[in-house]
Order: sequence, then C-alpha cells, then structure tokens
Amino acid sequence: MMKHFFIFFACSLTLFALDNAYLESIQKEANNYNVQTVNYSVPKPSDPKSLNAQKSELSLNVTEDDKIVTVDKKIKTPDDIKVFTSKVIEPINYTNTISLNKLQVSEKKQKFFHMILPAILISKANLKLKRERVLSLMNNPQTTWSEDDYKFLEDLYTKYKTNNIKKLANRLKTHPVSIVLAQAAIESAWGESRFFKNANNIFGVWSYDKNEPRIRAKKTRKGKVIYLKKYATLSDAIDDYFLVIGRGAYKSFRQHRNITDNPLELVKYLVNYCELSNYPRKLRRFIVRNKLRKFDKFRLSSNI
Repeated sequence: MMKHFFIFFACSLTLFALDNAYLESIQKEANNYNVQTVNYSVPKPSDPKSLNAQKSELSLNVTEDDKIVTVDKKIKTPDDIKVFTSKVIEPINYTNTISLNKLQVSEKKQKFFHMILPAILISKANLKLKRERVLSLMNNPQTTWSEDDYKFLEDLYTKYKTNNIKKLANRLKTHPVSIVLAQAAIESAWGESRFFKNANNIFGVWSYDKNEPRIRAKKTRKGKVIYLKKYATLSDAIDDYFLVIGRGAYKSFRQHRNITDNPLELVKYLVNYCELSNYPRKLRRFIVRNKLRKFDKFRLSSNI
C-alpha cells in the first residue's frame, strides 16, 4: 500500500512545481481573493440503469466497444481551438497542443479551458458507460452474465487493481470538470510546460516503463533520470488521470465523491496529490477565481 502511495504521489509531480516565480504570483493573487464558504447537500443516489438505458440517456453515438464516438482534430493555431458558446459541446479529440503564450491573458485562459474541456467530457462519458454496465451486472444474478460480461469485469479488475465489484464501481466514478480544469492549468503552467506541449502530458505523470512512449525530463531527482509519459491525444491523458485517481492512494477523495459533487468541498481530499503547499486551498481559490464551476454543467453533443 505504501509503495502504491509513493508511486502515485510521485506521478503528480509537474514542471509547474519547479517554477517558483509562477507559484509566487499565483499565491499572491489567491491570498487577495476572498473565498466564500459554500454549503452543500448530499445528492440522492440514482437507481442503477442498464447499459442500453444509459446509452439512451447520454444521447451520444457509441461504438460497439462502448466508447463515445469522437472527432480527431489537430491544432495548428489557437484559432483551431473551438470556444463553445453553449453548454452542449462537440466531442472533439485534440491530438496535439500548442503554446498560447502570445495571446492576451483572458483569451489564453479561455482557449486553454476549451482545449481541455472536450477531453474531460469524453473521458467522463466513457467511464460512465463502463460504470453503468458494472452497476447493471451487480443487480443481476451471475448466472445471467455472459462470457463477454466476465471478460469485461476481469479486464477492469486488472486495470483498477481490485477484485471487488463494488469497489470497482466506486473507482469508475468521476468528479466535477472544474476540479480537472483547475489541476490541468496549475500543473501544466497554463499549457506552457514542455511535457504538455511535446507529450500531451497535462499532469506531469511519470513513466516507469521503458517500452511505453515517453520523454526524458531535463532535471533529475536525487541524481536519478526521470521520464514522463507521452500521450497520443489529450483524451488519452485525461483517461490516465482518472485511472490514477481511481486506483491510487486517494481513497478518502473517492469516498467523498459518493457524498457530494461540490468541487469546493472535494478538493480538500486531494491534499496528497501534489507537492505544492496548501494544494487543496490553491485549487479551491483557483476554481472560484476563474469561475470554473460553470463548466460542471457542460455536456457532450450527439451531433458530430
């Protein structure tokens, strides 16, 4: 357990943590921002639905392997990043990133959030499909399970490091978009980290497998060479982020996702995610200051 803790704690380290000047500016702005405490109510649990019912509810195009149909798009200039004017957005899978540094601050922030947003919603929708299928199987006798159902569960058990179907359902649950956007901006230095621009690595996730795509960090840690994962698309990076949260040392955070969907409460339980001091407080203030909670109401469109 301690081994897993240190592995996933290390995975959350990013180039942003090394940029002291940037951290100091963020801290100064955060300290000047007065955050109001938000009360929340415990949401009522919904009744489990079958996979088919869930597909209908999502009103999205789904492939045979139960994945949302997406549209790949390469970014050549900031103009290629679509800024959505409604809360229903296209499932665009951006295959690369670019620097937004030449844009005005307000436009840079807008473009950054809208570049990451589709990937988050795509990943959340795919995980929701899987979770609803798991919940459906939980509510049916094993004698009714097909060979495909067993394989589906075994693959997820291996991936999420559990053999308990209830724990699996809990690990497949996701959390508000606002939290992911805040972490993405903070840990990629608003998309200016080398790992973000050259490897689609939003969160500075480390690589321990020499056979997977990865890039070498310029700095070492205690004399040891560090590698970071290289992702094909932003969606792949978000998928891996949710996997780290789902099976890593974030049990308390996962438990509280079942109690509330209020991002300002949930961030309290991400204290071990990053080396930054007062990380939960930074996330909370970042979400409020940048009005990120509005993105929690966005959803994918079926028109692609």
